[in-house]
Amino acid sequence: MDVKTAFLNGELQEEIYMTQPDGYVDQENPELVCKLKKAIYGLKQASRCWNQRLDSHLREMGFINSGADSCVYIRNAGENKSIIAVYVDDLILLSESTEEMADIKGMLTSKFSMTDHG
Repeated sequence: MDVKTAFLNGELQEEIYMTQPDGYVDQENPELVCKLKKAIYGLKQASRCWNQRLDSHLREMGFINSGADSCVYIRNAGENKSIIAVYVDDLILLSESTEEMADIKGMLTSKFSMTDHG
């Protein structure tokens, strides 16, 4: 699965200001700046903010980090074991049952806009 515009989901922990973007400069107040409420592409913090948001959501879903690799999450739900491997904004999902896989996909798509590549 692929998270669409993943870095735009990150919540900033600090105050960040930027100049007005080209084409959107207020002609009456060109000296004003924009205060960012969320991360945007190009920010040094954007990837970290996104990772923190995804990590938090996966933990809410009952996943824990693998001791061997911090990009691998594991969940044991009854007799079903599920694994999610994360690479930036791409997720590889593995599950022992199709029902569990559908539940995981539903929980992820309820939080993030995603493309399911099957």
